[in-house]
Amino acid sequence: MELITTLPIPARGTLLTAEQAMLLAISEAYKGATGASPNPLVGSVVLDEQSRFLACGYHEFYGGPHAEVNAVKNLANEDLRNAHVFVTLEPCAHEGKTPSCAKMLAKFPIKKVTFGLIDPNPLVAGQGADILRQAGIEAEVFSSANPGLAQEIKIKLEEVCEAFLWNFRHKKTFVALKMASSLDGQVALRSGESQWITGPQSREYVHYLRACYDAILVGKGTIEFDNPSLDIRHSEIKKKNKVVVIDGEGELLTRYAKLKLSTLHANDDVFWCVAKEMREQVEHTLAQNSVRPQIVYVATKVGGDLDLQDLLAQLYTKGLRSALVEGGALTASSFIEHGLVNRLYLFQAPILMGSGGSKSWTETVRVPVMAEKIQLKNPRHLTLGDDFMITGTFKKDL
Repeated sequence: MELITTLPIPARGTLLTAEQAMLLAISEAYKGATGASPNPLVGSVVLDEQSRFLACGYHEFYGGPHAEVNAVKNLANEDLRNAHVFVTLEPCAHEGKTPSCAKMLAKFPIKKVTFGLIDPNPLVAGQGADILRQAGIEAEVFSSANPGLAQEIKIKLEEVCEAFLWNFRHKKTFVALKMASSLDGQVALRSGESQWITGPQSREYVHYLRACYDAILVGKGTIEFDNPSLDIRHSEIKKKNKVVVIDGEGELLTRYAKLKLSTLHANDDVFWCVAKEMREQVEHTLAQNSVRPQIVYVATKVGGDLDLQDLLAQLYTKGLRSALVEGGALTASSFIEHGLVNRLYLFQAPILMGSGGSKSWTETVRVPVMAEKIQLKNPRHLTLGDDFMITGTFKKDL
């Protein structure tokens, strides 16, 4: 979700190659990470006819102006004469909460629009490019004569709007997993104690990540042991978030009114996932409660565990396009074991906790032979104080 290094905005008049312009557009797109959902993160860069930098912009928040609008809003028609516009995703063709960006760009004396990806939304999917061509503007998908750089940029373009692409291509909720562990891979003592493994810089970064996803997902053990707030506490971000709790038998619903979740979050923003077989008992419990979260009834598998595939399908119908799984160890292991994690954020602290008396975040995952090891793809890392964070994807194709 995040870009490890944000590129500086160049001075107006700076010469940029096509590759530099697209990389800058990607960097700009990430600036909308906490506000754009369910729309994709999109960035745009404008160069003049001599390939000199004019302006850039990004989609700041859902319902607000799109990246292309923000990029050209302070430019005059003369500035845009024979200009070259770069955008990470094909300009939209349809009219939604905002006007069509393709139709907006078609009104200017622009020479060319280069976009990184064709929009998977069937309301766009090539139609934005057609609108531009009909207006006499060249429109093409980004390419580079440098094969290595072309592949690098293609990966970055896919990653910058990975949740949006996953949603449209698979009609499923995008899942990110965040874990904090010791150097030896432990996330909690056997007693359940886990505060604090990582330092304050890592914890602040986690609150940024929370703001990047539609919901935080935890298992009932996390609620039972920690009674967490699961809200966003970041000095620069003011945002209400949603919470998903996996509690197959609905055991904690009798205590819901006493939990921090019930006081810090609106009831409609808390999704409590229980087994379909528990419907009658759950309804009886809720009838006696003055406050109640949204109940999500989920199919079960042989053995009684909730079917996580069905759980994600149910959340998608509730409008949750992405979820950040935060705990605990059993919940994290279950999502990995069933191949449901798209992106991992692993924060490691320079400490040892010992496997003899601690819990691993992959404790239920079994890899019988090395040929079946789970590979993190396109890994990147960030240093946060004394901690180290690595992120990458588990899915080969979005």
